[in-house]
Amino acid sequence: MTRAVERDETTGARGWAKAPDVHDDPERSAAVRAATRRDRDHYLRGGMREIECRSCHACVMVKKTSAFHTSVQWNAAARARCNELERDQSSGNPLLPGAMMPTCPRLSASIDHGVAEGIIPRESPDEDPDGYW
Repeated sequence: MTRAVERDETTGARGWAKAPDVHDDPERSAAVRAATRRDRDHYLRGGMREIECRSCHACVMVKKTSAFHTSVQWNAAARARCNELERDQSSGNPLLPGAMMPTCPRLSASIDHGVAEGIIPRESPDEDPDGYW
């Protein structure tokens, strides 16, 4: 059930909370925190596989949910290794067409190779390997 939120005396803001207020129920509050952690782990790490760029050896986490959608999680070490990202950003072109974030064509080729070799599944499996579904 949603509930009205009283006006905050310090900021003057008010609105609606979409989650039930469970602060008075420690058991329920713990269950909500555990479910939130599980959701975060599933959406950020679930089904991700490590792949190494065959050109610069940057290692990123990758998941394909379909033939047309690939999630790539870069980390600081991988971004530092990839010369293509640095070159693209220094040219004043922070985004490549169709990309939410800068991307590297050499890493994309490495991901395609990983899919062809069976290292990365082509799409989301029918059964969740993380046991989330």
